[in-house]
Amino acid sequence: MLSSSQTTHRFTSVMHDYEPKTLREAMASANASNWIKAEHLELRTVWNLGTFEIVDRPKHVAPIPSKFVNKNKLDRDCNICQRKVRIVARGDLQYKDEYSNTYSQTSKFTAIHTIISTACQENMELYHWDIQGAFMTS
Repeated sequence: MLSSSQTTHRFTSVMHDYEPKTLREAMASANASNWIKAEHLELRTVWNLGTFEIVDRPKHVAPIPSKFVNKNKLDRDCNICQRKVRIVARGDLQYKDEYSNTYSQTSKFTAIHTIISTACQENMELYHWDIQGAFMTS
C-alpha cells in the first residue's frame, strides 16, 4: 500500500513530464533530445530487424498511415527512467472490408490469468521486463 506522500509523488512525477501525442509536441518539449534518441532507436530497430520491405503500391490500394506513440517508462519509485517511441500502423483508419487482412499479436486475459493463478498456487515469483522490438521478432 502506498502512503499519501508516495501517491502524491507518483502523481506529480507522471504529471510533471507528459507524454507527447504528436511528433511536433515531442520536438517542442523540454526533453526533445531524449524523444529524438528514442525515435531513432525505434527506426533503427525496425529497419535492422527487416520488419518491412519497400514495395510499389498497387494503384487500387490506399496505404494505412503510421504514427509514433511516445511513452515514459517509470522505475520502481515512479521516476522517469526511459523514454520509448513505437511506430504503429493506424489500424483505426482501415476500411471495414480490410479487417480480415490484419494480424496483431495480443495476449488474451484468460492466458494471463492462468499464468498468474498458477504462479500463486505454486508460490512462484513473477517478473516483468520490456524487450526492445519484441513484437517484431516474436
